[in-house]
Amino acid sequence: MTYPPQGDNSGQDNGYTDYSSQTGYKAQSAYGQGAPGQSGYGQSGFGQPGYAQADYAAQNPSFGSAGATQIGPPSNVGWAVASILFFWPLSFVAMTRALQVYPLWAAGRHAEAEAASATAKKLGMISLALVVLLIVLYVVFIFVLVGAAATAGY
Repeated sequence: MTYPPQGDNSGQDNGYTDYSSQTGYKAQSAYGQGAPGQSGYGQSGFGQPGYAQADYAAQNPSFGSAGATQIGPPSNVGWAVASILFFWPLSFVAMTRALQVYPLWAAGRHAEAEAASATAKKLGMISLALVVLLIVLYVVFIFVLVGAAATAGY
């Protein structure tokens, strides 16, 4: 005996109700596949509407055809980490903006996601430029001190 029993069960007292005579009923196997020639997805049984993949693609254009999906801008977390290493006061804003990119993109706010990505990158570059500037100023300061000490006669 297979579960659920198939075929004509009328007249048999086996504990199963025969729903095959009801409208909208389509026989299904145990794994959701319908009778031969029917697909298990998108069929409308028991008065429920069918949901096909094409309907979802029409509602959400970013999931339409293959190759048409849009990938969001880079989060630039690397630049945010660079700002932590080089000039940490800028890192708070840089890391916050870098971590906002993907949630904004997923929410459909693409312009804000691109702006957050650009801000994180810009703050990382600024922190790198500031540390390079501070190193250059330090080297110049050392040369000035050495030059002043040499001219003073020490």
